[in-house]
Amino acid sequence: MSDLPAIDDWDSLSPHEAGELFRDYPGFWAIAGGWALDLFVGEVTRKHGDIDIQLDRADVGILHASLPGWLLYAAHGELDLWEPGTILPGEIDNLWCRRPGRPWQFQLMLGPFTATEWIYRRDARIQGPREDAVTWIDGLPVLAPEIQLLYKAKRPNQPKDEHDFAQALPRMSAAQRQWLACSLRMLHGDHPWLPALDATLG
Repeated sequence: MSDLPAIDDWDSLSPHEAGELFRDYPGFWAIAGGWALDLFVGEVTRKHGDIDIQLDRADVGILHASLPGWLLYAAHGELDLWEPGTILPGEIDNLWCRRPGRPWQFQLMLGPFTATEWIYRRDARIQGPREDAVTWIDGLPVLAPEIQLLYKAKRPNQPKDEHDFAQALPRMSAAQRQWLACSLRMLHGDHPWLPALDATLG
């Protein structure tokens, strides 16, 4: 019988608990997902069931040593324990993490980076300066809102993603909104968020 928690059994770290855990992490990391957008907005606007942390996929070799005592599971339709000293398959870009005997506590999202550029995992045509992928908020590195929203845009009409877009849009700069609109058109041609973006851009 599996001792894995249920997929909805979470005792999620807070952003600042994640910051403490990754304080000495030698690679790239940033708060991502819905928490990234609430940190950008400056208040907690909805309940968060989990927390996502963006990493550079090139750093997977240091993860077990950097997270002693944590169990890391490759998420690919199933959750399989990723043992130290084994190779993480190239198609895995999501790791669920917990302490032994505990619920799930955070997810690691693995994305491609170079020394100078971040690259959109789903389409390498979209990329930009690595330093522009992160903004610092309350002492935490946070994935830029336009990048996080681009990831969320894959699944429009999800209530939490629609909420996050509506909360972030009026606080984004014109440059951030323009970038998101251009990226959505490149990827999707049309998208439900484009009218709202275009209205703010005149």
